[in-house]
Amino acid sequence: MSAGTARLLHRTRCGAQRRGTASIEAALGIALVLIPLVLGVSGVGMALMTANRLDQALQAAVFYAWANPGTPAAWSAQGSSAAAAAGTALAAYGAATPAATVTASVAYYCVSGGYTQVPPAVTSTTTCPSGQSLATYLTVTATASVISLGAPLPAVIPLVVSGTVRVL
Repeated sequence: MSAGTARLLHRTRCGAQRRGTASIEAALGIALVLIPLVLGVSGVGMALMTANRLDQALQAAVFYAWANPGTPAAWSAQGSSAAAAAGTALAAYGAATPAATVTASVAYYCVSGGYTQVPPAVTSTTTCPSGQSLATYLTVTATASVISLGAPLPAVIPLVVSGTVRVL
């Protein structure tokens, strides 16, 4: 075997051992970097979409409260307007996943002419002192949890949106 043939065989054997390494490196790069990155971005997108839906649910509850002011007694009654506001919020959120939980609570304060709350909270049947009036405040809290599949580990992202509106 001549020296030229030996060199050619040596190059072919060394080249055969290195063939395909770029493909393996690319596959590892995609598997270890790109896939978790895409999953993380999709998790953030899902969290933003859910936060937007929670915000719309909160707005629906506030608009319900403004459109149906009622009386302080109606807001404090069992199965009251607060429950109807929470139901309106859930209807606005929809039935898609992740599921939302909406709670509504009512608080009463005696307020002065400038709508400044005078602590402590009172009941719906309280007679306020002179110069103050009874005000009804509705607080609606909407929560949902989004599961993000991004790197480094899957995580649960809790989202909470809360708002308070003066009803009466």
